[in-house]
Amino acid sequence: MNWFVWRQHRKQFLIFGVLLAAFAALIIPTGVHYWDTYQQALATCAQSPAIPSCSNLQDNLFTSHTDGLIRITVFLGTFGLPILVGLFIGSPLIAREYEEGTDKLAWTQSVSRRKWLTVKLTWALGFALLYGIAVTSLATWWSHTLDALTQFRFIQGHFETQGLMPVAYTVFFTAIGFTAGTWFRKTLVGLAITFGIFVVCMASFAQWIRPHYMSPVTITSPLTPKASDTKIPEGAWILSRNIVDKEGKTFSSFSPGTMPAQCQKFIQETQVMRSGPDSISVGPSTKTTGDSVEDCLNQAGYRDLAKYQPAYRYWDFQRIEAGIYLGLTALAVGATYWFVLKRDA
Repeated sequence: MNWFVWRQHRKQFLIFGVLLAAFAALIIPTGVHYWDTYQQALATCAQSPAIPSCSNLQDNLFTSHTDGLIRITVFLGTFGLPILVGLFIGSPLIAREYEEGTDKLAWTQSVSRRKWLTVKLTWALGFALLYGIAVTSLATWWSHTLDALTQFRFIQGHFETQGLMPVAYTVFFTAIGFTAGTWFRKTLVGLAITFGIFVVCMASFAQWIRPHYMSPVTITSPLTPKASDTKIPEGAWILSRNIVDKEGKTFSSFSPGTMPAQCQKFIQETQVMRSGPDSISVGPSTKTTGDSVEDCLNQAGYRDLAKYQPAYRYWDFQRIEAGIYLGLTALAVGATYWFVLKRDA
């Protein structure tokens, strides 16, 4: 039976091997080049005060059009290979048997229907698992330069293409492919459903599901002219940021009309002072403590309220989301067994 499955699907396996080799041919040389360039820039900026600060390397490295195309290609490849495995390994795995009528021949031989299905699913999921491990190993290694530059791995597009996620995606979409193909008994329908679920998952998890895996950390701080002055740890995923008054009312946007009366008066006096012919004491001085709108709002009890996920939760989020996809994979496998062994018995 194993020999039969290999003979039946060897062309698909070999084609995906070629795609993986092409992906590696892009990943390996560019990854080595990016890391060497980053290390040289890091050493240079640390030794020479004439060079821009090391904190500005993100704005100065890998900003060319070619670098942008390489980054997009790598991200698309890391996204694309898992869904392609689901579309062209998973979807036709059983649906083609129904379309060509070979299921009836296979089920009348000495091999039981359960064993036939188990061997085919084991090959498909085993190939998907190994393929996902190869893809994520390459992509995660390649991304370590960008991760070192940005210090932010929660960003959409980075989270999905590193760590455990490409493995989970490859296995899950392969399972969705053969489940949809078994359910509708049509390869094209299985392809369409698998791709549709891929789009829904990519759009929904990052926006509506992922932020709720763990309770966010909440920090309240005085208002400052610069949002970056708030003490949020580097690399944190900021979920929301609002201004709240002393009663807890939230302001998503702030305008002079929504400010307390004393701050509105302060703005008016400051404007009169700046429009006067000189700086004779018309309105408060703009160079003393308590002379800004933020100071006025702080005195009135307004605060900056931020909710975020700390950077150290990255792997917790990876494990949670991968666990969700693997749980859905188990449900898909169970549904496939039911379709073949019960519905079509």
